[in-house]
Amino acid sequence: MPRSCRFLGAMLAAFAAGCAVQEPAKLPICPGKTDVQESLSAVSSRVGQAVAFRASGQCRLAYYEPDDDNLKRHNLPILLWFNPPSEVYMQGSIAVDPKAVVIGSNAEAFWLALRPKEVSAYYWGTWDEAQNVEGLMVSPQVVLEAFGIVHRDGRTDGNDWALSNEGPYDVLIQHSGAGRILKRVYIHTCDYLVRKIEYFDAEGRVIAVAQLDGYQTVGEGFEVPTNILVTATAPDGREDTIDIKLQSISARQLSEQARRQVFTRDAKDMGRFEQVYRYRDGGWVSER
Repeated sequence: MPRSCRFLGAMLAAFAAGCAVQEPAKLPICPGKTDVQESLSAVSSRVGQAVAFRASGQCRLAYYEPDDDNLKRHNLPILLWFNPPSEVYMQGSIAVDPKAVVIGSNAEAFWLALRPKEVSAYYWGTWDEAQNVEGLMVSPQVVLEAFGIVHRDGRTDGNDWALSNEGPYDVLIQHSGAGRILKRVYIHTCDYLVRKIEYFDAEGRVIAVAQLDGYQTVGEGFEVPTNILVTATAPDGREDTIDIKLQSISARQLSEQARRQVFTRDAKDMGRFEQVYRYRDGGWVSER
């Protein structure tokens, strides 16, 4: 997988992540859940509490391009819209380009457009092609996971999950049908908010860690992380990071017309990029 494609996974994982990294000793310890079903039910209950909101903030990107040992850095003002359960849109501006970075997701598809000075690339895929593909760092539930909501793919038996307890955390471990570990979700036992998610590759190595802090209540009992940090590690050991600080969060329901405009992928946008990739059959395929 090209590094920039892995960067897409890291970007989306920022919306698939969970939470804050505090030292365990600084977190109070409360009794955890007794079994997998109870834990999954507690986490999944947040789905019904999710509300649409708008936020502004800053996003710090630090990443490497293929065959370039120089770390690229950008500090972007961002605007973010979220409409539960599956619609997210974030745009970051650089200089005169208000859409230098665009991340989008809806129930059918996901897309990323990168257009800072040294990159001109567009990535997209459909969730029905991606949801069961091994090696894909994100899942169709990326939007819910982004805000600490762990969705269960419609399954109710919990057979693909295991539960352990580590100090102040309940840890949900998800496995694929073949038995390999996919991710570990760390949930603080006192407030039952996700604090960290680790993503694993096919060899069982951690390829990304998402952390979140500064939960803020939006609407009636829905907490949104305002500090999101994602670190993605390449096979060569180099790390890309995304550090998002959300501000001015407010519950806001878009009109149907505005919602379609913001959360719909426009295929015509691809014409403005030098490289276009689509996710097919478990990998990225160049369309230009």
